[in-house]
Amino acid sequence: MWGFHDEDELITEEEPSKSKRDYRLIRNLLPYFRPYWPRVIAAGFLLLVSTLLTIAGPLIIKRVIDHELPQKDLHGLIVLSAIYFLLQVVIILVRYFQQISIQTVGERAIADLKHDVFRHMITLPVAYFDQHPVGRLITRVESDNENLKSLFSSTSVVIAQDIVLLLGMSLVMLSINARLYMLIFFILPVFLLAFWWFGRKVRPVYIAVRSKIAEINSIVVEAVRGLAVIQVFGLESRFEERVRNMGRDKFKLEMKAQSYWYRIWMLVDLGEVIGIILVLGVGGAWALGGLVTIGALFLFISYITRLFGPLRGLSDQINLIERAFASAERVFGILSRDSEKDARETYDLSGFKRELVFQNVDFSYEEDKWILNDINFKIAKGERIALVGETGGGKTSIISLLLKFYEPQNGEIQIDGVPMTRIRRDSLRRKIGFVPQDVILFPGTILENLRLFNLEIPPERVYEAARRARIHDRIQALPKAYETNIIEQGINLSFGERQLISFARALVFDPELVILDEATSSVDPESERMVQEGMKELLKDRTAIIIAHRLTTTRLADRVMVIHNGRLVEEGRHQDLIKRKGFYQKLYQLQYISAVQ
Repeated sequence: MWGFHDEDELITEEEPSKSKRDYRLIRNLLPYFRPYWPRVIAAGFLLLVSTLLTIAGPLIIKRVIDHELPQKDLHGLIVLSAIYFLLQVVIILVRYFQQISIQTVGERAIADLKHDVFRHMITLPVAYFDQHPVGRLITRVESDNENLKSLFSSTSVVIAQDIVLLLGMSLVMLSINARLYMLIFFILPVFLLAFWWFGRKVRPVYIAVRSKIAEINSIVVEAVRGLAVIQVFGLESRFEERVRNMGRDKFKLEMKAQSYWYRIWMLVDLGEVIGIILVLGVGGAWALGGLVTIGALFLFISYITRLFGPLRGLSDQINLIERAFASAERVFGILSRDSEKDARETYDLSGFKRELVFQNVDFSYEEDKWILNDINFKIAKGERIALVGETGGGKTSIISLLLKFYEPQNGEIQIDGVPMTRIRRDSLRRKIGFVPQDVILFPGTILENLRLFNLEIPPERVYEAARRARIHDRIQALPKAYETNIIEQGINLSFGERQLISFARALVFDPELVILDEATSSVDPESERMVQEGMKELLKDRTAIIIAHRLTTTRLADRVMVIHNGRLVEEGRHQDLIKRKGFYQKLYQLQYISAVQ
């Protein structure tokens, strides 16, 4: 386990485990860079070389001021000028290759992290996605990872370079004049305290900023998805106001963080001014007394500007680090969630041989809000069952339990006498053909969607399934036939065509058990006829569970089960239930009257 929280909550500044949390973040990130250690070491070596050469520049100028100029040594002046020029050229070249190396490492490592986050995310239970909007997940997979990339491809380089500069320049100044250096040294602890204060103050703010960005992304995604509804009902101004308010909240948080950062920046600027004044005042007096050379005085002033440059850079980088660590907590929050894997699942389901049993099953999504109550039924192999009932009665929940998206709180589900908790979910789902109410089509061609990107399935098998589903001729009539690209969930196809493609896709994989959530949308008579024919072909000689929204579909079933308020209230054949004049007969009459009207 990664040991991080996945909730969009603020970390209070009194949080005692901040340093431990930072350590865990770095420890968890390092494995992504381990495969690229040779490049990291090479970049580190180049960084050390460029930094040391940078420190050497002012030493050359000091030599010119103290020796070549007083002695009017033109030859020495030309030689040192040429050396200084070559030194700068080498620094530029070394930094170029250093940046190329570290950027390559950063890009590759974060690409690996993104892949791991996405791979783990698609193994999470469906319940996780019920609680986390799409926009927030997009932010965590893409935006938060990009923040981490900047941490390792640029921020880490700048920090390492600044630390080497600080140490190197300090050693040079100590060796030249220790007393003058001590005047500057006593200023540094103030900055260390300031950076520590900044880190404690700004981390909770940046976590809140990332959360607010995720909220904005979420509302934008939902608005784009429901744009037609927004425009028809004239909701543009309301959504605009919601996004504006969220943007205003984000602006306030960003400004709060920036106010902390500007205080650090001002402190660094003030420290640089104080340092220069001390060197000019005290050092200048010592120079007049012959205790310090003019070249040494120049070197100290030059190093002070370069010394406080790294300090200013560190304040910038701490700002970026806190942003990146806030993102890292959210990224590893996803990785800390348990996937669907269950240690109890030890049985590979080889096939559906006898029966499916629900025994005394109770289920709720939230505590004490029961969706299913004491559900008991058996489905024999080859039997076709229709689930009917009012919206919200619990039909879809039964399917969710059967697909192992959730587990019941009480009772047991068995297949051929084996408890569902023991059956490996991958082996179970391979035996099931699931046709959801809202047809899911992925970016790609029709052929790729029909075989779900499995290149091992030959095209001929796909064509045969399409013929059986009554969609082959319509696909062939398209300009590129099976190579036609699906646009945005299939908007370039009719609703009936999308339904038939979903039937064909199930037929391609030849499932033993078909779960069909019938669509509620109406289609033209010709498409309706084709859909009914395709449905009959899909259900032929298979065990099937149909969530029937049109009660005419129940005639395809061997048995109808009526679910009402989470209970199984009636079951039997269509005609028998009509004769009973119970709940099913009332539903049938209501639907018949609606159809006539």
